[in-house]
Amino acid sequence: MGTAAKIVLQAFAITAAAAVVAIAVDLARPGGIPLVADAPYEIFAPCRDFEAHTRTATEADLEGRSDVLYVDARTAEDFAIEHVEGAVSAPYSVLFGAAAGEIDRIKAEAARRKASKVVVYGTTAAPDAPGREVDLAQPLAAQLSEAGVAGAGHAEGGLAAMKKAGLRTVKNPEGAGS
Repeated sequence: MGTAAKIVLQAFAITAAAAVVAIAVDLARPGGIPLVADAPYEIFAPCRDFEAHTRTATEADLEGRSDVLYVDARTAEDFAIEHVEGAVSAPYSVLFGAAAGEIDRIKAEAARRKASKVVVYGTTAAPDAPGREVDLAQPLAAQLSEAGVAGAGHAEGGLAAMKKAGLRTVKNPEGAGS
């Protein structure tokens, strides 16, 4: 038997032995991981139908009216660089959503400003496809709506669309570092 065949055989034997030990240890401990699931596994980040829970912002929502609270779903760093004038930052995580404290803060701010509508905007670059944007606004608007924020909606197209609609922005090219 050649050297390469011996190495492959040894690797297989080590892998098989490790698998047997792992299964034996798992079976010996209470609450071990079943070899076959008795029910379907829960998906960590379920795909939801956000459209069922949100409305798309209208042209009137994008006129800079005082009864509309604008919420930026991008990172705090992106918000610091440029955001719609008067907007509040509520960073949205694709995996975890917005923190409960952020939702409560938006509710309080909407009440303080007597906002009849909340318009969420924001996109981020897709990590797996350069040049493609991921919409953060729609899922955050859905989360706000589910949390009881009346009039929650999303603006498609992110900050660029907000600027195109004529909303003024606040710029700080230095970002959060200044």
